[in-house]
This record gives sequence, C-alpha cells and structure tokens, in this order.
Amino acid sequence: MTKKLMRSLVPAMALTLAVGMFTGCSGGSGESSADTSAGDSSGESVSSDTGSTAKDTLIIATANETPSVTTNEHNAVAGNYLNQMTHNGLFKMNENLEPVPDLVESYENTSDTEWIFHLKQGVLFHNGEEMTAKDVKASLELCKESPEVSQYGVSTGTIEVVDDYTVKITTDGPQSGLLSDLTHHGNFILPADLIESGHDFNSEPIGTGPYKLVAWNRGESLEFEAFEDYFGGAAPIKHVTWRIIPEGSSRTMALEAGEVDLIIEVETADMTRLAETDGLTLYSEPGTSHNFMMVNNEIAPFNNADFRKAIASAIDKEAIVQVAVNGNATPVDAMVPDCFPGTTAEGAPTYDPEQAKAYFEASGLDPAQCGFTLICSDDTKLRAGQVIQSSLKENLGIDVQLESMDLATYLDVTATGDYQAAIGGYTSNNLLAYALGVYHSSSINASNKTRTNVPEIDALIEEIQTTLDPEENEAVITEFSKAINELCPQVPLYMQNNTRAYKSELQGFNLNAGGTTYYEQFSWGN
Repeated sequence: MTKKLMRSLVPAMALTLAVGMFTGCSGGSGESSADTSAGDSSGESVSSDTGSTAKDTLIIATANETPSVTTNEHNAVAGNYLNQMTHNGLFKMNENLEPVPDLVESYENTSDTEWIFHLKQGVLFHNGEEMTAKDVKASLELCKESPEVSQYGVSTGTIEVVDDYTVKITTDGPQSGLLSDLTHHGNFILPADLIESGHDFNSEPIGTGPYKLVAWNRGESLEFEAFEDYFGGAAPIKHVTWRIIPEGSSRTMALEAGEVDLIIEVETADMTRLAETDGLTLYSEPGTSHNFMMVNNEIAPFNNADFRKAIASAIDKEAIVQVAVNGNATPVDAMVPDCFPGTTAEGAPTYDPEQAKAYFEASGLDPAQCGFTLICSDDTKLRAGQVIQSSLKENLGIDVQLESMDLATYLDVTATGDYQAAIGGYTSNNLLAYALGVYHSSSINASNKTRTNVPEIDALIEEIQTTLDPEENEAVITEFSKAINELCPQVPLYMQNNTRAYKSELQGFNLNAGGTTYYEQFSWGN
C-alpha cells in the first residue's frame, strides 16, 4: 500500500503509530535476557525488600556498527546514537529541533559576535573529575582540528576561559548556526587533561553522559552501564546493550522472540506485521533524513553536469520508495531536505525518461563508456540500488554494478573520494548544517562526498551562516536551493520516516525529527 506523508516538522502533524497492547508486569512473557554470547548479564535484578525481579536492561538492535565511539573522529549517525548516551554538549536539541541548554546553566548574547556561557557546577566526568571551562575550551578547539567534524567548529571562533564556570565565545562575524553547532557530537565535552595527554577515547570514551561504555565486542555488540553520578540523575535502566544485526528480518525476529527490546532500523517489509503484534509498538514520523545517490563530481563521467542531470531524470524514485522502504518515505527531487524553511525543488531534475535522453545527448557521452559501480552499505540501499540499476539500463543503456560494503569501509572510501557512486544520506537539524556538511568545499574529505567545490555555492552557504534576520536568512536559503538544484551534484531519492519498534511496556520513549533519542528517559513499566 502506497503511503503519502506530508513533509512537516510541526509536532502536531507527526505521524505516530502507537499500536499494540501493554503486556502487564515486567516479569511476564515476552521479556528477553541479554545476549549471553556477548557476555551480558541476565538483565534482571532482585529487589531486597520484595524478593521480586525487576528488569534493568535494555537491548537495542541496530543494523550498522559505529566506526568509532569517539566524538571527534566520525560524522556517522551510528556513532552519534552512542555519543548521545556517553557525552553531553553545551546545548542539546529538544523535540522541536530547537537548541536548549544542556551543560550550560545560562547564557547571554551580548552582541552579534560575543556570547557568554555560564556552566552548570558540579558536573562530573566518568572518571570523577569535575567539568570546568578549561574542558569546554579544549573540547571545542579539538572539534576545530578534527576533519570529520571541523565544519561544526567554524562558528565557535575564539574561545576564552573567563573563570572556572564561564566561557566566552567571540565569533568571526555573525554566526546564525552557533547554538545548533554546539549540539553536535563533535563539540561534546571531554576532559582537557586527557585531550592533552593523547588519551585513546576510542578505547575508553570519557564524557559526562548518563551512560558509560563498558565493552565493545567488535561486530557483535556494545555494552553500557548507567553513570550513577550523572548530573541529570541516574538513568532508571542500568544496563543498555546495542546488538549489531545487519539483516532486517533478523532484527524483526529478534524483537518478536523477546531477544531484543527495541529496533532502530525497522525492516519496512515487516512494519504491518509488527504493528499488529500484541505487546509491540511501532512508531513512525517524518524525519529530516535526506537520502540520495551521491556521485564523485571530480571524475568522469560525473564531472559532466548534463550527465548528472541525465541520470537524475532517468531514475524512478517512486519505485525506489516502494521497493527499498515499502512506501515509508516521500520521493524528492530537491538537492536539500524539503522540510526546512526556504527550501525549494525549483530547478531540480524530475523523473522524465525523455528529458533524461535529451540531457544525455547534450553531455556528448557514450553510454557504453558510462557504466559505474554503485556502493550499497545495507539491505535497504541494495534494494534501492537494484531499482537504480534497472532504471539506468532501461532509460539510458547505462550498466551499473552493485557492490555491497560494510558501513565503516563505505564511510572511508566515500570520504576520501576513492569511489564512483554510492547510496547515502544525511540527517541534520537545520538547513545550514546540511549545506555545510554536504556541499561546502571545506567538508571535502569528510561529509562532502560528492566533492562539490564551487565558489558560488560556498559563498551562498556562508551568507546563510552570517545572515541573522530570519526572513533574510530564508531568502538566502531559497537562492542557495535553486543554485544547488541547477548544479545537480547528486541524485536525491527520498526523505525517510524515523521509524522504531519496541516492547510496549517500555516507557519514556522519545525521538525527535533529527533522530535523537535520550535513553536516560526510558524505564520499564510495572
């Protein structure tokens, strides 16, 4: 069944499917023990005053293993999920995608370029040290120096320690995205002395977050335990295990069998089945994840704009949505997410096989010399790749070879430009973050996978960054959207819903449109 969803970030218009029944007490059937192959505990604890058992473990199934648990050496969604558990930033995103104070107690914006931040006192790192302003300065400067996340450090300008609990930031001109940048995991706060000493944060991440990483069983699972001295109060669920289960139907069966409690990437073909299962809840709402076929603009034939427009016009995106995600997305043509103010699809190629042939003729290229390899890092992308393969062969006579690849390798080869084409996506909390990450030349060798390097595009992005008036900012976004649509550096495919499936007795579930969940708010029902 085809499902059309209105693109909106207004919470009242979010689609929520909360189906399934509560199963009663947490000791009942359908509960899981932890994955004993990964060395986990049983997930139950005995109450000394009642003698009853209470579940204190959450087991999460995810498709992709993070390439890193550091905050500054990746820009992967899979890594961000975990960084949000172990670390905090000065700000965090709320349910409306608004930056709100996290480690900051209060702040003043004294001019277009000067910000004063007063830190919460008594916040402890996992190693027992108290967080102070020197840790903030060192962490924000580390972000600036780290290629994978440096785009989120541009706005922070000069960072000064005023006193132990006060930080002053002087930006290089007005920066409309500063507070949003401070919510990114690249700016999460680490102990300054460990940064200075060269501590291996990938082996032992140290943050202020509600959970501590206690084991990383590569290829299998990551295990976390609650940080009892967390400044926001100890999390109700004491143990969290992330199990790596790449195959979608296997994740579904694990949830149905009680082996896991929550699925991050729900197999879309199983959504109806899960929605109809007693004791399970299916949740789906429009998100900000923009999914696309990215192509390396530095190499032939993708350095030819008419060729890029030809393949963008030849791919049936409606078919991709049905085949890849079972209709749980909206096809898009715009080169930017269509959910942010000011964005437009004007000037973007649309699905039109005859126009595709005209673009291809204008390119002057020979179909026999335009075949390429398309990298797919999971089952959903592989299904999308099969539709792309069929569309380009049928409409333009272009041969496409599909190559499966694990997430970490895919991230490496696409960041360095050692590829032709790949299916990817980018999740952002605002248009500026998306534009800087995906199209600005400063993000080449990081998240600018198409290696777009156009001075006019850079200038428009920088104008968005420095324009503080909301109406004027929106007008610049529209101008940028039209320009990037005309350039057509990649092939937009769809905007996907954020979808999760979980046991109905799990309480406190939360998920914003940017994909952020605060697991410390979860608890098990009685």
